[in-house]
Amino acid sequence: MKSELISDLVITAADYSPDAIFLVNEHGRIRHAGPACEDIFGYKPGEFVDQFIIDFVVPADQDATRKEAKEVLAGRKRVGFENRYRHKNGDDVYVTWSARWLEHERLRVGVARDVTELRRREAAPSALLSVLAPYERKVLELLLTEATEKQIAEQLGLAASTTHSYITGIFRKYGVRGRAGLMSLWLKNLSNGIAQLGDR
Repeated sequence: MKSELISDLVITAADYSPDAIFLVNEHGRIRHAGPACEDIFGYKPGEFVDQFIIDFVVPADQDATRKEAKEVLAGRKRVGFENRYRHKNGDDVYVTWSARWLEHERLRVGVARDVTELRRREAAPSALLSVLAPYERKVLELLLTEATEKQIAEQLGLAASTTHSYITGIFRKYGVRGRAGLMSLWLKNLSNGIAQLGDR
């Protein structure tokens, strides 16, 4: 009776959670999936039931996921494990998990929070900066201020012609025509963590 009550409470909580909540048996089969699963993964909850949860994990993350599941099955409460699942549309979804084993129910309860947007934001500055040579990055930092081209050259100890060459190269690599286009591109990505550029 107690076991059924706890399972009912977990399922009721899952119905109101913005996170994806799964109940998975000791063999890895999904026994219940909360409504938020559809928002996060694109599958209706019923499409998950009786499926092996590992089959939805991106292949590169499956070994680490199996190890994490063993920790949970051993009775260790786990918080903060992150892996990627394949969305129904084929995209990768990054999720961070809180999970524990419910001994009486013989079920693993897992709460998955979608952190895909956060991971994309973190990746954006690296992706944008990766196309630049080290000195171009220094020039870029100053281009994103009010410094004139002459002031940039002076601050970096470069010849005016060298500075101009770096600047035109940056514009070309980012596909912009000038400083206004560069600023617009950078402002679009400001929320993606590019404000950390000054720390580089």
